[in-house]
Amino acid sequence: MREIPVSFTPEAGLTLAGTLCLPEDASPQRMVPALALLGGTGGDTRDGDMAPERSPHVVDPPKRGLLRRSAHELAHHGVATVRFDKRGCGESGGLASASDYETDRVDNVAAVDLLRSRPEIDPTRVGVVGHSAGAFNACIVAREVPDLACAGLLGALSGTIEDLMRWNWGRVAEHWPRFSEAQRGWLRANRPRDVVGAFRTEEFIEAARRGEVVVRLEAEGLSIELDLVRFRQDMNQPMRPEFRHVRCPALVLHGGDDMNVRVEDALGTYQALREAGNDDVELVIVPGVDHSFQPVARDPFERVWDRVSLATMARPVSGLALRALSSWAGRALHAEVPMSGRDAGR
Repeated sequence: MREIPVSFTPEAGLTLAGTLCLPEDASPQRMVPALALLGGTGGDTRDGDMAPERSPHVVDPPKRGLLRRSAHELAHHGVATVRFDKRGCGESGGLASASDYETDRVDNVAAVDLLRSRPEIDPTRVGVVGHSAGAFNACIVAREVPDLACAGLLGALSGTIEDLMRWNWGRVAEHWPRFSEAQRGWLRANRPRDVVGAFRTEEFIEAARRGEVVVRLEAEGLSIELDLVRFRQDMNQPMRPEFRHVRCPALVLHGGDDMNVRVEDALGTYQALREAGNDDVELVIVPGVDHSFQPVARDPFERVWDRVSLATMARPVSGLALRALSSWAGRALHAEVPMSGRDAGR
């Protein structure tokens, strides 16, 4: 496996920085297939970690490295990848505060173009994989790039964003009395958005419906200003209709104990793809892992605390999930496992 720093220019005056991850034997003489890896909410950096520019209300979050770990696994199975820092994050230019789904569209299509321009990459075998909100962006890429080779939708939402917020924030409100005073203090200090959102969910939703850009809400001694731009976009452009753009071979991959996006959403995603006429869809539910395919605790209350405190993000990504992704990508892109991958016994 080889990693090469890359940069590309989605629009005049803007340069994004990323990493091209190649199988060891990739070359202009032995071109390989490739995937653009798209992070979701909280997947702000090229490795799939949170950046303070886009996640200002989360203090010192663990580095889950989902995109980096996926890239390395895919390389061992003969598939190259590019992953990049989002606008205003890491080494990329631009302003995080000025980004939205439209700027994401421009950036993600440019990442596909970058792959197709590389001499080590077969331009006819380039696809996309998106995690969480990145799955929505993968669908938009499929709309913009009709000859896309494949699309992986990881932890995709098929229901409404309003129900998603009610489910996530409602969990915090429901368990608030059971949290210890130390836990509640930690959440106030490190996750103020979730604390305020838990007790002001409907006010948050109503402010978005009124067309407000930001809203200031108070709860549990906290007063914070919450950005509504992305939430309003999600309300106005729900995920489910966008699945119709995915006409290529597709993977629906979901954690069986996902506490961000219900596992039932995976079934909705699969159904929507099939109803849109896509007959080449694989559905994989990985048991015992959460939204980022990291293991969860057995105890239900401990599992809730791990979710709201982001503790699971520090755990290893499931090998089963990584193998499911790389196995599907290898089949969809007709990849050849390099000798180093065979020697590793993967």
